[in-house]
Amino acid sequence: MPQFFKPAEFVTVETLTEMIIPTDDKPGAREAQVANYIDFVVFSASEFKPFLQREWIDGLAWIESESQKQFGRSFHDATGAERERLLTEMSVPEHDRSAYHDGFAFFRLVKDMTVEGFYTSRVGLIDVLEYQGLTYLSEFPGCTHPEHQT
Repeated sequence: MPQFFKPAEFVTVETLTEMIIPTDDKPGAREAQVANYIDFVVFSASEFKPFLQREWIDGLAWIESESQKQFGRSFHDATGAERERLLTEMSVPEHDRSAYHDGFAFFRLVKDMTVEGFYTSRVGLIDVLEYQGLTYLSEFPGCTHPEHQT
């Protein structure tokens, strides 16, 4: 049960986080409960970051409006391909600053909080990154990607 978001908004947050870190051969945002993390942080934000709640409310309204405008239906009812197209359009300024638009700020917010929530969760930190804690390494192998070898 979400603490801050309305149920329909929470479904959109879940969908967005899963699009950013999907489940594939490793767990994704769903398994790490990233939407719950975001809901908790935004709910708690009234004390330390009051503008965060407004950014989420405005961003969710924007994506809903944009989905209605482009597809004639809510983001929740849009097809997977339509959602992907909308998220891709939102992210364009990441690679082309001249293409900045209103949706980009919300995209950055969703992406940043999704990554933060995922990699600070047990799933992201231990299951995916295989963090071992403060263990002693007798040798540090460094990066093993061939393209990074000198």
